[in-house]
Amino acid sequence: MKDKLPNFLIVGAAKCGTSSLHNYLNQHQDVFMPTYTPNGLKVKEPRFLIADKVRGRLSKGVWNYEDYRSLFTDVVTEKAIGESTVLYLYYFEEAIKNIKRFLGKEVKIIIMLRNPIERAYSAYLFASKTMQENQSFEEAINNSEQRFKEDMSLSPMILYKEMGLYYEMVKAYKANFNNIHIILYDDFVTQTNQEVDKVFEFLNLNKQEIDTNKIVNSGGMKWDSKIIKYLLMGEGSYRFALKKIIPKSFRMKIKRILISIFTSKSDNIKQSTYLELSKYFQKDISMLESLINKDLSKWLKI
Repeated sequence: MKDKLPNFLIVGAAKCGTSSLHNYLNQHQDVFMPTYTPNGLKVKEPRFLIADKVRGRLSKGVWNYEDYRSLFTDVVTEKAIGESTVLYLYYFEEAIKNIKRFLGKEVKIIIMLRNPIERAYSAYLFASKTMQENQSFEEAINNSEQRFKEDMSLSPMILYKEMGLYYEMVKAYKANFNNIHIILYDDFVTQTNQEVDKVFEFLNLNKQEIDTNKIVNSGGMKWDSKIIKYLLMGEGSYRFALKKIIPKSFRMKIKRILISIFTSKSDNIKQSTYLELSKYFQKDISMLESLINKDLSKWLKI
C-alpha cells in the first residue's frame, strides 16, 4: 500500500446508496475521502482508475496520476483513506488492473448491491432528469446498449440492464482481492446505522456516532414539463448567456424553485416490464446468490 493513497474503495454499484455511504464514512474522524480537488473543483468520484474507459463520455473526473495523488495531500493522521467511484464495478477489468498497479493488492473493496430491476429504474429516472434520456423506460431498456455504442456523448449510466449483471463483476473482485465487504441496499436503507458500523469494523475503525439522516442523491422524481427540462438541463447558448448576467446563487435558487414546481413522484414500474426484467436477471441473480452466500430471492418478487 502506497502512502497517502486509498487503502479502501467503494466501487459501486451505481444507484445503490454509494453517495450516502461516502457521506457517512467521511464524518468519521479517522476517515479521509476527497470531495474537492486542491483547486476547489467538486469531485466525489475521481474515476481515475477507469479513465481510459470513460474520459470521452464523462466531463468530470481526474484523468492523470499526479492529479489523483493530489486529492489525498490533506491526509494527516486518518487511518482509512478512500474514494468512491461507482463505475469501478461495471468496468471491473480495467479497474482491477489499475487498482493493483497504483494502490496494491491489499486495498479493501466495498460493494453495494441493489435489486437490479429497481437499480435499472432508478438509473433511468436519474438519466431522465438530464438530456441523456427522453424515452419511456420500456424503450430505454431495450435499446440502451445500441445507443451507447452509437453515441459517444452518452454516459454509461444509460446501460440500465447491463450494469445490473453483478455476478461476473463481483466474482472478479473476489478473485483478485482478499478484503471484500458487500452491502445489500435493502439492509442499508432499513438498518443504516448497523450497516455503517459494519463498514467501520471492516475498515478496523472504532465505532463513532454519525448523522445518517441525510440521503444523498435520492431519486424517484420525474419531469412534468419537457420545456422546463430543456431550459434547465439543455446545453443551449442561452445558458451561457444567463451565466454571464445572473449570479450563480440566484440561478441556483430559481432552478430549485422550478424543479420543485415541475417535477413529481415517478410512477411505479409496470408489472409486465418487471416480469420481463425478472426473466432477464434471474440466472445472474441465482449465480450471485451462491457467490456471496446471501438470500436474494426477494429481488425477483413483485
